[in-house]
Amino acid sequence: MRSAEKKTRKPVSVQSRLVLLVTLSSLAIIAVNILLFININRSMEGLNRAYATNLLIGELSGSLKEVESSMTDYLNTKSTEAIERYFDAEQEYRDRLAALSEAESDRESRVVLTDIVNLSESWLEVTSETIRAKRGRVVDRYNTTYERAERLYGYINDYIYSFNSEQFAYNSGNYVILSGSFRRLEYVTMFVMAAVAFVDVLVTLILTKNILDPVRQREIMMETHLKDAELKYLQAQVNPHFLFNTLNAGAQLAMLERADKTSVFIQNMAAFFRYKLKRGDSETTLADEIGLVDNYVYILNVRFSGEILFDKQIDESCTGIPVPGMILQPIVENAVNYGIRNVDHEKRIRLEVVREEDTVRVRVRDNGAGMSAERIEEVLTGNAGINPVMKDSNGVGLMNVMARMRLYYGVEDVLHITSPGEGQGTMVELILPAPREEEPEPAGDGADADGGKEKNAHV
Repeated sequence: MRSAEKKTRKPVSVQSRLVLLVTLSSLAIIAVNILLFININRSMEGLNRAYATNLLIGELSGSLKEVESSMTDYLNTKSTEAIERYFDAEQEYRDRLAALSEAESDRESRVVLTDIVNLSESWLEVTSETIRAKRGRVVDRYNTTYERAERLYGYINDYIYSFNSEQFAYNSGNYVILSGSFRRLEYVTMFVMAAVAFVDVLVTLILTKNILDPVRQREIMMETHLKDAELKYLQAQVNPHFLFNTLNAGAQLAMLERADKTSVFIQNMAAFFRYKLKRGDSETTLADEIGLVDNYVYILNVRFSGEILFDKQIDESCTGIPVPGMILQPIVENAVNYGIRNVDHEKRIRLEVVREEDTVRVRVRDNGAGMSAERIEEVLTGNAGINPVMKDSNGVGLMNVMARMRLYYGVEDVLHITSPGEGQGTMVELILPAPREEEPEPAGDGADADGGKEKNAHV
């Protein structure tokens, strides 16, 4: 049972292997790129944060100068326009401080930003106090607060300059990291692509070898089976030319003696053996196979006094398809030996050739002994053994036909056997690929001339 399961288990197709190879290769490239892109995105996020902080610092520095400029202008002119410009600049600077406080930054940058914000708050209070002292004409207070405001202004400028320098150094480091990441991405991608290409070539060579080796083995097996069939059918080491010359001489002698039936019999014998020598180890057509069956049944009916009733129903559009030689006559021979030879009722064999969609069905029916389901299973699996009924068979049975058809067509489903049961006849069906519509329909050497009409061939 286990060996049967191993035989029926379908191997992985070449297409599935190639799809798996391409999928794994693509996944490897995608995984490497994802890892590198994650690192690059992290570096880019750091750069973006630094850039946003630098932008806020730049805007803050501009607002700082505007507050200082508008305060100095008011202290010199005491104009309404100057005081209004100061208040606008002060509000804008406070907004910049709030935005800077909420900006994302690392721990070191956060300390510097906190110092800038605290100094700025103090500086704004001092500038406001200076403006009030100037407006109230409190000279001593005005001088003190002004000097303090200028010192704080200088501190804030120094902090901003220092912070910008740190951010520049940080951005430069991130740029180096980002550049290195891109370079690594380039190298790793090239390496992965080269590795994938190497693996693809290697696997392709292996798959090609695995494809070609079975093809060569199949050709060798096909040749061996066909030669074996030829040897089994001939069953004698007789010089073919001598055999044909002898048969032709016998046919001529029969004609001279006006033994017409004997002459026709000998001619059919010569045609039968000539076909086996000519087609037994090569490709032929279904029409030629049908012609060989006609010769074979004629010879049998001479032997058995015409007791075999043989009729045909042939779709002539299918007779030109190529088939391996010697696949139909062994089926008819089995129908005679195993089916109808030892029955007491009328012995009938029917040959049908019909087209069904993309297949041609060749059926050989008999009304003989029939077969049980167990016996059919034994025959199809090659476990039937030797049948004592088949006393003069040449030994080329159904297994040989199935093996050669599977080799020829490259598929497993080539032959079916059906029977209602013992004593109710048997049908053996060959499954062939249908010809294309535009294919020519050559007539075989032994094709029946009456087309699709039903015919009887018995003596």
